[in-house]
Amino acid sequence: MTLMFKLLLCLGLSVGQKTAGLAGILPKPKIWAHPHSMIDVYEPVTIWCQGSWKAQEYYVLKEGHSDPWDQQYPLERSDKVKFKIQYMTGEFAGIYTCYYKSPAGLSDQSDTLELVLTGAYEKPSLSVWPSPAVTSGETIAMQCSSSLGFGRFILIQEGKHHLSWTLDSQQNSTSEFQAHFVLDPVTTIHNGTFRCYGYFRNRPQLWSKSSDPLPLLVSESKDLSLTHTENGLLFTEPPASLHEGHTVENLIRMIMAALVLVTLVILWLAAWHRKEMGIDAIRR
Repeated sequence: MTLMFKLLLCLGLSVGQKTAGLAGILPKPKIWAHPHSMIDVYEPVTIWCQGSWKAQEYYVLKEGHSDPWDQQYPLERSDKVKFKIQYMTGEFAGIYTCYYKSPAGLSDQSDTLELVLTGAYEKPSLSVWPSPAVTSGETIAMQCSSSLGFGRFILIQEGKHHLSWTLDSQQNSTSEFQAHFVLDPVTTIHNGTFRCYGYFRNRPQLWSKSSDPLPLLVSESKDLSLTHTENGLLFTEPPASLHEGHTVENLIRMIMAALVLVTLVILWLAAWHRKEMGIDAIRR
């Protein structure tokens, strides 16, 4: 009975290990675009799909198409493939996924990649109110506008934070289409260069040319401490209100010290006077 139990246990462990190994054969692939997923018209771009070392063939699907958009065999000693687009045009803009085939079967599809073409239409204009130089904590509004009837506008901040906002457009009294992006409040994170784009609702991956760049400078709030350097050392200056507090406190301390000193002088004079009076009494 014990021998039979051990055999069954070994068999169960063996099956479990094979099942776990089979499940680990097909990880979901990753998909990305190089150099970026936003590509100017006629510029080259490469779609990468990375799956498994056991993958025999990779497929790329484009939203709206039932058949694979392209397929590639992996290079030797590689777990990824690339799908090259020599010249970016409107037909390549869209949403992509990829998957691969291995001896164990087909993998799941990757997450989606949105490939955007920029430069399809004339550029909108970008302005800021009240000023492109503001203090942290203030509220600003950036307006993106165009004479073209764009359904939406996108505001993008360049740089390491790479923030973005999307708004539906509104038509004003002069038949111009625009969107107001309110940043409330602004912080030093918003320091950088902003651009905006417009696109039509039925072609969300076809964007206009970029607006002219708009630099935004956000300085620290005035009630924050200021720093400066002298001889390579960093010093911190407290806020003006703190200086004022210290001035009043020091004045009170000086008055108290003066009162104590006057009191001591008076006591000393009184003691000296009593001593003199005692000496006069003895002489008499």
